[in-house]
Amino acid sequence: MRAGALLALALTAATPGAAALAQGDANDAAIDARIRASAEAAESLQGPLDGAWTLVGADGAAIYAFQIVDKPTGEPPEGVWRDLRRPGVPGDIGFVDMMVRNGAALNISFAAAEGAPPVVIVLKTGADGVWSGQLTEGGKTTAVTLRRG
Repeated sequence: MRAGALLALALTAATPGAAALAQGDANDAAIDARIRASAEAAESLQGPLDGAWTLVGADGAAIYAFQIVDKPTGEPPEGVWRDLRRPGVPGDIGFVDMMVRNGAALNISFAAAEGAPPVVIVLKTGADGVWSGQLTEGGKTTAVTLRRG
């Protein structure tokens, strides 16, 4: 019986008490708050278009992927594109030549192939925040939507 009591006492002493657990929770909460504040500060340095986007057709099939850098300084957004309809080979990626956001309108153009007419994307954002419009490529116009991710 005495051995059991000593073992229980030893385990209790080795286990953090309620005060130590509360201190650990407070430290975790402080760390979480600092991480959230850092993320919010980083977000404030980015415009609303910053990040990864996918242009999809009316059938939902992915057409182009974009990675956009959108600075909140009023500079035009910049980006790169990748043609998702082709396997990953040289030439199916490139820089966006022109990207202009003017309120609820976004125009993007780039050369998908050397010597080919530019790919032109004209989008408008609706009340729901969804960018939709038209892709003109190789003389053909297609209804498209730009989705985050």
